[in-house]
Amino acid sequence: MPAFDKEFAAAQGKPVAYQGKNLLRLDRLPTAGVMKLRLVFESVNAKWRQGVRLKCAGTFRINGQNIPGTGGFVLWRDTAPDSVDVELIDGAPTVTVYNVWDTGDGTIHSWHNGAAMIVEELSDGRRYRCNDGEPDDDFDDLIFRLECAQ
Repeated sequence: MPAFDKEFAAAQGKPVAYQGKNLLRLDRLPTAGVMKLRLVFESVNAKWRQGVRLKCAGTFRINGQNIPGTGGFVLWRDTAPDSVDVELIDGAPTVTVYNVWDTGDGTIHSWHNGAAMIVEELSDGRRYRCNDGEPDDDFDDLIFRLECAQ
């Protein structure tokens, strides 16, 4: 089964073409004018714990708590609600988005082996179909969307 490490290394951060789809290891969601995001978990089909990491150059606010965007945060599907509202405090121009997983060793894994995302444009945001580090090409380990609002 495919492990996309060589393809992503050769692409130097650009999308990789695979079976007619563009694959990304991370996405930079433009946020000009966006003040709120809603992360909605749609489905999980994986043997490992699945999550989403968000980062930005500004500050996030979740449930009244400010979180520095440079370190970002992870929302784990097994402990987060089905949807989470996130405010963007400082008007960061982009939010970096990528999937993460934990194989049971307590480490947050990302960006290796089969890890990749198919990003679908929506009228109010984007949907992410994610592969974790198990080399396969089903892109259903984690599916979530980010909705943008003013």
